[in-house]
Amino acid sequence: MTAADPIRDDELEALFAPLAGEEAIGLAVSGGADSTALMVLAARWAGRCSDAPRLIVLTVDHGLRPESAGEAVKVAKLARRLGLGHETLSWTGDKPTANLQAAAREARYRLLIERAVLSGLGAIVVAHHLEDQAETVLMRLARGSGVDGLAAMAPARWIGGIRLVRPLLDVPKARLVATLETAGIGWIEDPSNENTAFERIRLRRLLPVLAGEGLTPERLAATARRMRKASDALEADALSRLAAFARFHPGGFGALDPAAFADCPEEIALRLVARLLTAVGGTVYPPRQERLEALVEAIRSRDDGRRLKRTLAGVVVEARRGRLWFYREAGREGMPEIPLLPGEKAIWDHRFKVTLAAGAGTPVVVGPLGPDGRAVLGLTSAEGMPAAALETMPAAFAAGRLAAVPAFSATLPDAASAVPFSAVWEEPRGLRLRSFTGDIPGGVFRASD
Repeated sequence: MTAADPIRDDELEALFAPLAGEEAIGLAVSGGADSTALMVLAARWAGRCSDAPRLIVLTVDHGLRPESAGEAVKVAKLARRLGLGHETLSWTGDKPTANLQAAAREARYRLLIERAVLSGLGAIVVAHHLEDQAETVLMRLARGSGVDGLAAMAPARWIGGIRLVRPLLDVPKARLVATLETAGIGWIEDPSNENTAFERIRLRRLLPVLAGEGLTPERLAATARRMRKASDALEADALSRLAAFARFHPGGFGALDPAAFADCPEEIALRLVARLLTAVGGTVYPPRQERLEALVEAIRSRDDGRRLKRTLAGVVVEARRGRLWFYREAGREGMPEIPLLPGEKAIWDHRFKVTLAAGAGTPVVVGPLGPDGRAVLGLTSAEGMPAAALETMPAAFAAGRLAAVPAFSATLPDAASAVPFSAVWEEPRGLRLRSFTGDIPGGVFRASD
């Protein structure tokens, strides 16, 4: 076997082993050679399995090129030929003029993860390969990244309660292309892959030169694997501390006992805060390292009695009565509001799977509880919890009246207006973190075991 041979059937079981046991998975396919090969290989693998998961192909149309909609149609046709379902997910709304690639990546993963949550998919599979990993290592080196950065892309990680799996990280691109050529299947060439305005493209062109000096994609990927082992060890320590010292409320906020930072190396402290920020803020990636370091320094350097209130990555971090509270920042435009019809489900605030039962009898608007809703429920700040945290809980409103607050189990004051509505926060469940128990009034916050 050479680095340019097509992938054989007897290799498929090992490649897709991380997905064994899943009932349904989504394949992220843009139509380029890499993702098209992933789709072909996954279809072949499923065809050989007696208990294969249901496969659905997901194509994200970023709306950045006139051809993108037509390309999604081509992917759909090929998916049908392979016996797979297909859905196009569109990135709508205003697009940023700066850092467009990063914004598009964030939007792509959000769309994929949200569709997975709504469709009951256990994993999203993406087609990053050996050279992609090597390029990522180089990009992180150029930025002076630490352990996590140099670990590059993980073979699998949790985002929003869904596993993101990369089965092709050790496979050279040439083998993926050879697989398609052998099968007589074409692919779409994205012109942006030749645009040297993008850092990744410039580094891609350097790979052959670096390989001549011994810095091959294989060696760069080997460095990433070794750094991944170190990163995983640090992550295990951080998650252990989160399990011991952090609690999440199903209303979408959390609290951290500052004792978590006792005898805590800086690298672990950074991870603690980063995990809380991404979970509460509903972001795919943590904030930039320098901003994270500044926040952790402010947390660790404050005196016990001194108040602290900072915002980062859409999250307010506030120290009150011996706890660090993490809750959503409403922002200048406020938290989102979305309409929901009976029988519908959606993702609210990039964090909650919200569902209005078919028998609800009335449409609702999903939004934050807000100060007026908090007043209706008579909720006060208990155990030092910021009142603003309570106001960020998801709620349903029917005809302008409060109709449901899933995180609040008591009967609404106006029981006649209540509707069967649920809101499930996926991220803490994916991280297997413990939650507060008891209702908010009275400050009942016992850790559930």
